[in-house]
Amino acid sequence: MPGGGADRQRRRVGIVDVAAAAGVSRQTVSNVLNGRDEYYSAATYEKVTSAMQALGYQPNRAAQTLRSRRTTQIGYHIFGEQLDRAQGFTLHFLQSLVKAASDVDHQVLVFTHRRDDPLGVFKDLVARQAVDAIIVSESTVEDERARFLADSRIPFACFGRLAPDLPQHWVDVDNTAGMREVVDVLVAEGHQRFAYLGADGDQYWKLDRLDGVVRRLAHHGVRLPKASVFRGPDQGIRRRARQLLTGKNPPSAIVTGSDAVAAVVVNVAHSLGLRVGTDVAITGFDGGALGLVTEPTLTSARIPVERISRELVTRCLRQVEHGRDDEPGLLLPTELVRGGSA
Repeated sequence: MPGGGADRQRRRVGIVDVAAAAGVSRQTVSNVLNGRDEYYSAATYEKVTSAMQALGYQPNRAAQTLRSRRTTQIGYHIFGEQLDRAQGFTLHFLQSLVKAASDVDHQVLVFTHRRDDPLGVFKDLVARQAVDAIIVSESTVEDERARFLADSRIPFACFGRLAPDLPQHWVDVDNTAGMREVVDVLVAEGHQRFAYLGADGDQYWKLDRLDGVVRRLAHHGVRLPKASVFRGPDQGIRRRARQLLTGKNPPSAIVTGSDAVAAVVVNVAHSLGLRVGTDVAITGFDGGALGLVTEPTLTSARIPVERISRELVTRCLRQVEHGRDDEPGLLLPTELVRGGSA
């Protein structure tokens, strides 16, 4: 019929068009769109997706969401403190998480909570079915957020270890082993006078990093004096770093609990006219973008942020598809990144 091709171009390509082009039923196309892979073969999947591409078919996301009761959104809970000031690691992780979710056609909904009601926003999201799953940041072993999600049977994953009686839907890094690598490098370079500076807080990863330093130094026969250990806020770290570096027997190496703390110590050293990497070695822990903007760049234990993000998203979506599983938690190694600071 004259003009038929133009008419087809003007109207939206639909599921019936895809089915006709692929030589399959409309139901088969629907199965492919909704991921019901038990109902079609790999060859059928290839035919359907090729037809979609050739026709320029765009699935109706809203309709799919109504049918499947899925939002294609993953919630990511963040503490307000992580937003109060520049957090290089937080930004790096969030960027990586958004990409990992996008790679599997999902979006990340970032949210925080009111100080007087930490679980209120979780209850609201669950009640409204606003997300398919939730990723919990900086989880503690006895994390109330994880307990609420487990009790509510909501798919979730945590960046941080959980208690044995909780579902082991977590991914973490081996903080102690990461610090062992840092200490080994410094000792191999001849350092014998050490100090440790870290952020305050009783989170297990902060304690693990300090413990890793103390134990590894002891392994090498080096003692870390209590007076050379300080954990506190930025201003306290700045003050203690100055005291250590201007003292009678200054450390030749300062190990820190994060790149953010290391950056503060580097600035203090510069203000005293010291050459970082020559007069004093300074190391971090994170290995993100922040360590690249210090002068010199930081030697640091790098957290594999990209892999952690992928694993967290994968664990969430596996529960969305198949329900709660008994997979164990995943502990990943860090990687030592050498910069000019040590």
